[in-house]
Amino acid sequence: MKLLPCILVILITLGGWLSSCRTQYIPVETIRTEYRARDSIRYDSIYHRDSVYVMVKGDTVCEYKYKYLYRYQYVNRTDTLMKVDSIQIPYPVEKQLSKWQQFKLDFGGTAMLVMIIIVIVKLKNLKM
Repeated sequence: MKLLPCILVILITLGGWLSSCRTQYIPVETIRTEYRARDSIRYDSIYHRDSVYVMVKGDTVCEYKYKYLYRYQYVNRTDTLMKVDSIQIPYPVEKQLSKWQQFKLDFGGTAMLVMIIIVIVKLKNLKM
């Protein structure tokens, strides 16, 4: 008969531990990275010479045309745009805790520890 209260306390403790299990939602982050590269070549300076002159030498007429187009400086520009989106998927709360439930969560672990210590002390006193 003296063993019955100890077994009862152990069963109640185990029942509390086993019935308090529940599924836990872990939020998943969706991360998307996007890279875009853009190359562009621009000519900065253009030297344009256009001249025509005529040279007459005796009965021969020579016509010289100089049409030169110089592009002597260009800029090669490469832009890389990196965009990272981090989107968290919200998880709705089913029901808010009442004050009593919050109190049990805050002080329930301490109460369980005190009960275990009392059981251990009583078991040691029974053996002596």
